[in-house]
Amino acid sequence: MIYFALLCAFCNCVAYAIPVSKNEKFTDITIIGTQNDLFPFFGGSAPYFSYPMNSGVSVEAPDKCSMKQIQLFARHGERYPTNSTAQLIKSTYGKLKNAHLNSTGSLSFINDDYCFFLEDPTQFEELTTLKNVIDPIDPYSGQQDAQRHAREFMYHYGDLLENTTTLPIFTSNSKRVHDTALYFGQALSNKLNISMQVISEEASSGANTLTPYNSCKDYNETEHAAIYAKFPKDYLSGISRRLLLENPGLNLTTSDVTNMFSWCAYEIDTRGYSPMCEIFTREELVYYSYNLDLISYYGEGAGNSLSADVGSVPFNSSIELLKQSEYLDNKVWLSFTHDTNLINYLTAIGLFDDGLKLPADHIPFRQSSYHRSWMVPLGARIYTQLYQCGNESYVRYVVNDAVIPLEQCSTGPGLSCKLSDFLDYAEKQLQKTNFLQDCKVEQSSNQTELTFYWDYQKMHYNAPLFLSEPH
Repeated sequence: MIYFALLCAFCNCVAYAIPVSKNEKFTDITIIGTQNDLFPFFGGSAPYFSYPMNSGVSVEAPDKCSMKQIQLFARHGERYPTNSTAQLIKSTYGKLKNAHLNSTGSLSFINDDYCFFLEDPTQFEELTTLKNVIDPIDPYSGQQDAQRHAREFMYHYGDLLENTTTLPIFTSNSKRVHDTALYFGQALSNKLNISMQVISEEASSGANTLTPYNSCKDYNETEHAAIYAKFPKDYLSGISRRLLLENPGLNLTTSDVTNMFSWCAYEIDTRGYSPMCEIFTREELVYYSYNLDLISYYGEGAGNSLSADVGSVPFNSSIELLKQSEYLDNKVWLSFTHDTNLINYLTAIGLFDDGLKLPADHIPFRQSSYHRSWMVPLGARIYTQLYQCGNESYVRYVVNDAVIPLEQCSTGPGLSCKLSDFLDYAEKQLQKTNFLQDCKVEQSSNQTELTFYWDYQKMHYNAPLFLSEPH
């Protein structure tokens, strides 16, 4: 039996204390950080992990090639759940806490001096840090993730900053996004002056934002809800029945079971381990994960009618930075935002779009390339590399530590695409979109272009921070 015996003082949970008796029970530190294999099943709510299908191609510039420019488009790090998700989890916890649970069943941990991880509502929405995690040895805090990422960045791309004294970092004005960017910047080098450029998420920002879906009047994540609603939910009712057999009288709805999946993911984020995860079978995790993929594909991926339009904003800016690389003093472009914005961006590129719509009546185990959690785990990072080999320049993408080739153009060194061919490909992709027209941007803003990469020194963007509910 694994015991979660934590002292609860002033309604806040702490993970360790000076023993007061030989019978005092403590968190088993040997289980902290042991549930990494579950991360791919939670649609981006669990901690960061590398893209699983890695070809093994090095992310370094190929032999006899040199890196000329690097662009990063990243998601904020590990966090507490949003207020709405936290309230749902708390509601289910209340049911369990007040029930008469079997002392030997899979939910028995609730009776074992368990200290609930969402006691402090002031932490909802916040990035997890060394100061606010439930257990101080939690290896998954958003702060540590950002700092590790920065050190990895310097290992791979530090040479591009050799002659840089001031480095801009572009972030949305969501507090958790900003905090991630700040921790990342602080860990890069003590020789750099980091200039935080805080870009507003308001619809009035139009195209000049890191969150263009907010400026897209007709963007609707639930436009195809009728499709993904058809996915069988038997796995949820099966879990409910199994727990009822263990605990007679326990009335758990399928919504409660869904909340328990979220509980599992966010408790790992905040504590480093969750006993709730142990109630699920692998088969149930597979079904849950695919259901999230479906919702994502039709809500923010290629199955959504406006996702590519929205994603065309950062994609077009990325292309312009590549075109102008030779003339720009800055060779490093760092941007931080939310998961939906990254998926919109990947949709515009077409990097994970195989042209096949995700089915709702079965799981396409051998066909689908669309896995939300693989693309946007907490702390997700999408790199656009520009490197030169001889007299030719090449482009390729690195997503969560894995080289992801463009299938239509990957014959260059390191599975890259020759720059001229890439620009042709990108133009064809962008011709499929019309952000300003399809999103009716001018109804809410006169900002029709993304300009902050080019005018930040003049404007110095400093939008006020806020705790954002979505993503």
